[in-house]
Amino acid sequence: MKINRDEIRKILVIKFGGMGDVLLSTPVLPNLRAYFPEAEIDYLTLIKNRDILMDNHYINRVLTYDSRIDRSYDLLRHMRKKGYNLVIDLYGNPRTAFLTWMTGAKYRVGFIFRGRSYAYNIKGPGRGGEVHNTDFNLDALTLAGIPIVSKKLNLSVNIVHDEFADKFINGNNLQNEFLIGIALTGGWESKKYKLNDYVEFIMRLNERYKVKYVLIWGNKSELKDAEHIKKLFPHVSFVIPESSIRYLAAIIKKCDVIAGNDSGPLHIAGAMGKPVLGIYGPTNPKLQGPYGEQNVIAENTKLECLHCNLLECPIGNICMTELSKEYLVEKFVELINKNHLTIPFHI
Repeated sequence: MKINRDEIRKILVIKFGGMGDVLLSTPVLPNLRAYFPEAEIDYLTLIKNRDILMDNHYINRVLTYDSRIDRSYDLLRHMRKKGYNLVIDLYGNPRTAFLTWMTGAKYRVGFIFRGRSYAYNIKGPGRGGEVHNTDFNLDALTLAGIPIVSKKLNLSVNIVHDEFADKFINGNNLQNEFLIGIALTGGWESKKYKLNDYVEFIMRLNERYKVKYVLIWGNKSELKDAEHIKKLFPHVSFVIPESSIRYLAAIIKKCDVIAGNDSGPLHIAGAMGKPVLGIYGPTNPKLQGPYGEQNVIAENTKLECLHCNLLECPIGNICMTELSKEYLVEKFVELINKNHLTIPFHI
């Protein structure tokens, strides 16, 4: 089925999943807005991801779903009442496929997964597991014949968020420093670079560079790790205050580079245009890594079990623990050179 562009007045984009999943879908939005400049564009996601999309000028409103309190019937009734002409399901699980079908939209775009193709009348196999998640999301537009004019991640930061970041930077006299953001975050233990490894990495960077470190954390365990690093490097490391997504984005925007394992802050850095040194093991950076040519990936390519996607490693998480620090520093230097950054050395 080919879309009649003149018929499109109301569009719904659906993407559940985690923060990174939603952030990596945001390049879809400027392309929709460019092709349908007068259309009303809504975005449906899980309530935990709402802040990622707030103030995004490519969309009209954010719809949310919370499985703990919301009833699918109420959501369906609201969606049908809206009268969407075009629905694009970027998630493709049984629930989102059913929601797409039940909207009654004339044009329903999605990927052919087992038992879900009934929901879509514009569909294809998709390239999940073959290309980066961002490109996978953009494939939905290609299926629908919508031109790709932008691949930029989108995350809105306003003056309130910037003032929050300025308070942190100015309060610690970091205005004129080269700032390396260290992301201690991660949803799985197996994909997290370990505390002692971060300590050694910082120690090696300190031997060469005159820089400061912004320690990024998300939960209490990560805060404890950040405070431990702060005690070891009291004059050069600084623990960020508790920060929701867009406040964190404003702080990341103040950094010169970000280093860390596979986690949300790396994708936020991409949205803020900051170069990233991504440390990868069980997950595949070609699919889930920081998006953009400005980034550098460090991984132990000698291991046959690399990119195993296991939440728990039966052999000691060696993709992380046996990653050479010399190699990691070499990759950091590659990041600096690749982005033509000037970094101060110790005299």
